[in-house]
Amino acid sequence: MPIQKESNYSAPVFYPTEDYSIVKYLDISKFLSLLQKEQVFFCRLDKFEDKLEGSLPEVNIGYYKKWFKEIAGPAGMMKNEIDEYVKDRLDFSEKFKKLNCISCWNKNISESYALWKIYSDMNQGIMIKSSINRIIESFENSKEIIQISEVKYIDHSKDYIPAGNLNYPIIHKNIAYSYEQEVRLIHKVEMKNGLTHDWESEPNVNGRYIKTDLDKLIDEIVVSPYSPNWFYEIIMDIMDKYNLHKIISYSSIK
Repeated sequence: MPIQKESNYSAPVFYPTEDYSIVKYLDISKFLSLLQKEQVFFCRLDKFEDKLEGSLPEVNIGYYKKWFKEIAGPAGMMKNEIDEYVKDRLDFSEKFKKLNCISCWNKNISESYALWKIYSDMNQGIMIKSSINRIIESFENSKEIIQISEVKYIDHSKDYIPAGNLNYPIIHKNIAYSYEQEVRLIHKVEMKNGLTHDWESEPNVNGRYIKTDLDKLIDEIVVSPYSPNWFYEIIMDIMDKYNLHKIISYSSIK
């Protein structure tokens, strides 16, 4: 199933309005997995290291408390009932995280030392160059529903996310990560018995692999500035083995 445009889906996203270059930093093991499986890994949002991922900002929580007190007060509800409502709202957010799987990409504004160090092995890392249009075309025969969205950055201690859109907590991220300039692919798994999914029945409890067209997905390959010459040659051999004839170059910051 093609990537869903904003107008085709009930929960809107920040759909890219133009085609531009995007990249993904990988270590060699993840790169080989991509080539062997011809599938992109979508990681469960609740498995991300950043525990603010998919969470409501403090201002939103305060708003829910205030709003519910205004309703509950005249109805004679007790404080513990109000607290229980707020707890249920937060539990809902945590459960919803487990239904969303993410593949993270970055706008290709310029190469980033930080992203090389964080998301790839220093000596054996690569960067895939792609684009918005290439990403969309690479999943056009997918059987899974996927959305694509730019990420907006907020201060979780003082900013507010507009209510009424389940996707908003997923496509807002803490401002400390703004250097990433992230574009993310979002896949929601099937819900069973409310906001739950039986991850134990899945081949991988940490997320899902989704079929892609590698030739459309990959535009170029860039080798880490920290990699030795022999690693560059190995990447060339690997690409030949998988019949992917792409430009391969060393990082411009080497």
